[in-house]
Amino acid sequence: MEAEHKRTATDLIKSVAILQVKVLLGAARDLALGPTAIAAALVDLVLMKQQQPQFYRSVLRFGEKSDRWIDVWSGGRHPEEDPHENVDALIARVEDVVRDPERGARQARVLRRWADRQVKRAARRAAAEVAARKAALPPAQPPSPPQPPRQ
Repeated sequence: MEAEHKRTATDLIKSVAILQVKVLLGAARDLALGPTAIAAALVDLVLMKQQQPQFYRSVLRFGEKSDRWIDVWSGGRHPEEDPHENVDALIARVEDVVRDPERGARQARVLRRWADRQVKRAARRAAAEVAARKAALPPAQPPSPPQPPRQ
């Protein structure tokens, strides 16, 4: 009975800690996306005559995706439900690394390669999107020469 109680208490403490990490991740995301959304809306306003607003919506879509990924309240799901590939899976992997040093070292290498691939993939996507948006913009008009002063 005592061991079962201890395990339950440990699970509860772990669940609370994970919730707090997720809340902090969500807050950090919100702090970053708030000003980014305003800047994107301003850029869309400036470019509204040349193109449809797209930057603000992109920020909103990113916020929605990150909200699903962080999934703050997933701790309330039944334990037998299939886990989503989100922060919970990442935390579980980190926990495995910490608990088993041998397996953890191998898993850490795998995670690092995965993270490197994701960063490179995101950079390629961003570069392609920037190039596509630059190509879609009309060519810049050269400034007109200054007019001589009238007398």
